[in-house]
Amino acid sequence: MMDARPVQFRSFLHETLFVFTICMAQFLTQGSIVMSLSTMNIILDSFAQKGDIQDGEKVWFMGSFALTVGTFILISGKLGDTFGLKKMFIIGWGWCCIWSLITGISTYSNSLVFFIICRAFQGIGFAILLPCAMGIAGKLYSPGKRKNLVFGCVGASGPSGAALVCLLAAVVGEKTTWSWEFYLLSISLAIFGILAFIVVPTDEPLSHGSIWKTFNSKFDSAGSCLGVCGLILLNFVWNQGPIVGFSKVYIIVLLIISVLLIIAFFYYELNLAKEPLLPKSIFHPKIGLVLASLSFGWGSFGIWQYYYWNSILNLRGYSAIEGGLTYIPFLVLGIIAAFSCSVIISKIKPSFIMLAASIAFMCGCIMLSIMPIDQSFFQISLGQMFLLAWGMDLSFPAASLILSDFLPSHQQGMAGSLVSTMINYSVSLFLGIGTTVETNVKSSGTDVLTSYRAATYFGIAVAGLAVVSSCIFILVQYSSSDSAGTFHLESPLTSDVEKIDSTESPTFL
Repeated sequence: MMDARPVQFRSFLHETLFVFTICMAQFLTQGSIVMSLSTMNIILDSFAQKGDIQDGEKVWFMGSFALTVGTFILISGKLGDTFGLKKMFIIGWGWCCIWSLITGISTYSNSLVFFIICRAFQGIGFAILLPCAMGIAGKLYSPGKRKNLVFGCVGASGPSGAALVCLLAAVVGEKTTWSWEFYLLSISLAIFGILAFIVVPTDEPLSHGSIWKTFNSKFDSAGSCLGVCGLILLNFVWNQGPIVGFSKVYIIVLLIISVLLIIAFFYYELNLAKEPLLPKSIFHPKIGLVLASLSFGWGSFGIWQYYYWNSILNLRGYSAIEGGLTYIPFLVLGIIAAFSCSVIISKIKPSFIMLAASIAFMCGCIMLSIMPIDQSFFQISLGQMFLLAWGMDLSFPAASLILSDFLPSHQQGMAGSLVSTMINYSVSLFLGIGTTVETNVKSSGTDVLTSYRAATYFGIAVAGLAVVSSCIFILVQYSSSDSAGTFHLESPLTSDVEKIDSTESPTFL
């Protein structure tokens, strides 16, 4: 039997519009990440006519967006918890709208670097948008079938958005100019921002009073600077290194600085921060295993995604529209998943779902690595779409539910941030490492296909780490559960979620 509708919704229509709005946040986030993949050759050629452009720079078309989404999500959930999730949610829609418009206008700048910078700023808006959407949903819905259904729909919106936006961007890019794909995105974002203002219930922020006073007292600005700077520099090094070479002095220096900043961030958060950006309860081995599995799984998917598009566009010779059509299975399976994920989650523990998703990610990379270039799409290519769609659909809601049920209501924005950070940052970081593998193999004199496959072999290894993390998580979970079905968290932080009864919260672990 379905749980009761939250009292904040006046009617079934009100709730439906709310769920649709937060689903569109996920839909457009994942779609915006990949919208430049189907048209990457069109965009590269348009700038190549105006200056000296290296082919390897197209990794930044997706990488810069995923970098800022994954990095700034780390702090946007905390901002939502502090100042109000709805308020930050609306700001996110507005920011995305403005920078999507500027990204389209960047075609007149004749600068590929400016286009990449605009993509990065565009990603900041989605970094605000997505965790606030998940935080609002986590705050409104109590653990149960209704929450499972909502989170399942949001998870299914990811592959659906990637498929549909990729195809639409390809059609617009081929039939008009690539800038119009960003203009149309900007218009859509404005519409959904207005809808969000109307249908999203107002929430109570943690603090009242002046914004500046609240910012200084409740927001960990020092930790945020350390974390954001460290993550950006680390990601920049791995994505820029393959283009200019790792022997460049500034690449080596930035790598060292990034590692030091990340170490300083964790030390500060655990020992010095009065209002830590990350709750100390997050630093728990079981939560770490969940996040590791999620990170490795989606990192392998980022590698698969980039080299799938390079393979079909550069080796098979597909047009942008033909490539976009190959993503249709993601759209169809995403719709199917919307009606099945909630049932799966209610009957199977999220820990096993995470394992299944990790295996799906690994199998997808394996199939890409052996895919013959002259083979019909309806063989191995279609098979990997089927597996990867379920990997995406299952991993996102499962991890979101685990963290949402673990954290108290006033930290639901942070729950959404952690899941989204792992997904989007890993896509960009592991893609950078994957292109490093490709570049090194290509420099040895091998053909393009061999270098692409070398990168996918690395993707297989990354997905294998996701499988191992999931297996360890399951083993640790069962070894620490008592016979009564109660799961204890030895958290260093005293909170209202120190002991979870599995009979009361079947969605947890």
